[in-house]
Amino acid sequence: MENSSLNKNSYNKIADRWKEIRNNSALNKPILDFLEKVKPNGNILDIGCGTGLPIAKYFSEENHFVTGIDISEKMIEIAKSREIKNAAFYVSDFFDFKTSEKFEGIIAWDSLFHFPKERQKEIYSTIYDLLLPGGYFLFTHGKQEDEHTDKMFDELFYYSCLSRNEVLDLIQNLGFELIYEIENFVEENTERDWVVLVQKK
Repeated sequence: MENSSLNKNSYNKIADRWKEIRNNSALNKPILDFLEKVKPNGNILDIGCGTGLPIAKYFSEENHFVTGIDISEKMIEIAKSREIKNAAFYVSDFFDFKTSEKFEGIIAWDSLFHFPKERQKEIYSTIYDLLLPGGYFLFTHGKQEDEHTDKMFDELFYYSCLSRNEVLDLIQNLGFELIYEIENFVEENTERDWVVLVQKK
């Protein structure tokens, strides 16, 4: 099975369990930091938005307009059912997403590592083109180059990433400014290998 289809099918299967967990999830501090930097009433793209909670809902409540995309039909169905104001949700693979809109902020919290290894380099130029000058991009990522499958909620998922140094080179060459990076981020009961915030100059 193709890797994107594997992830789509697996997320569709766990959507209800995912909803229960995310309903009660706290917002991590880097997400709050990101929103403080995005200009008021800004347009934000949420890549891998899942069920819309807690991230898209919080952005909406802070008077931003959110466009959420996710490969899982079931996740988007749940997100739409929440009737979150100032938010629109679409079933879409990131690489198939087309819009004439430009965004003040883009977030990819726990989603880039599901993208095909052979397309990881494309992510950052696409993001750069989608951002308005001065816009911010917040993402989580692995630190080591990797490609593997692993189970979550007893379903198999595909993961991949480039090395930290390669990603830093890519964003620098495009013209992003690195605002901060956090390695081995830990907060409450969650942890991430690497959290990165950049700005398009």
